Amino acid sequence: MKTKENRKIFYITWFCVIVTAILIVATLIRSHRPSKGRPYERLSVEEARLYMSYEAEYLILDVRSREAYEKGHLDKAVNIEYDSLVEKADDVLRNRGITVYVYGKDSSQSCAAAQKLSDIGYNSVSEIGSYSDWTSYLSEPETESLLADDLG
Repeated sequence: MKTKENRKIFYITWFCVIVTAILIVATLIRSHRPSKGRPYERLSVEEARLYMSYEAEYLILDVRSREAYEKGHLDKAVNIEYDSLVEKADDVLRNRGITVYVYGKDSSQSCAAAQKLSDIGYNSVSEIGSYSDWTSYLSEPETESLLADDLG
């Protein structure tokens, strides 16, 4: 009788160990990031607009070419071309603790720029898509207030 109880306890214990191991492995797989480095946040246009509406201090960074920036950009955005981001970031952004919203010519460029900023030590970086995401999302009256057509 005691042998049957011991065997039952043994199997229950092993079952619990296996289930726990599977859960640990699943958690590790889900939390794995494909790129090395520090994390950044990806936001939709709606989410970014909401965050910007209640944040007191933030910076919008346009990583497109200077020519594209001069044709049109988000209001209050500063421009650092993607290729010179690491070299010029500290000169332009100055405060590594401020929230930085990054957009580019497409989402792959803005994601890469957000990752670079995170990797060099900026603490609060959010990728907010591409310039075309913003222009296609905004209605006409909003476009006038949220986009700057010239550097004037």
